[in-house]
Amino acid sequence: MIERETISAHEINKYDYCPYQWYYERLYGRAELRRLYAQRNARLHLEDSMSANFRKGEGYHQRSYFLLRLRRMAWKIAVLLFAAAAFGGYVWVKYSGMG
Repeated sequence: MIERETISAHEINKYDYCPYQWYYERLYGRAELRRLYAQRNARLHLEDSMSANFRKGEGYHQRSYFLLRLRRMAWKIAVLLFAAAAFGGYVWVKYSGMG
């Protein structure tokens, strides 16, 4: 299905959001993916799979972004603890009569 050799800014945004979605849509095309979804849903007797897939994808991204925010917060806390320890060491040396 890949017809074009150029990638638009919209596709870059889609890739940034979810590389898997971008790849399969680029490989098969949106219409073919919808047909495959409908075929699979009929075979498995599923009803509203598009919204179910949306919820699964949304859950995936929420977990990913939660972990990203957790790592960023851990880094900030580590820097603050290091600064507090350095300041505490400075104060202790200055006022304990050692400096």
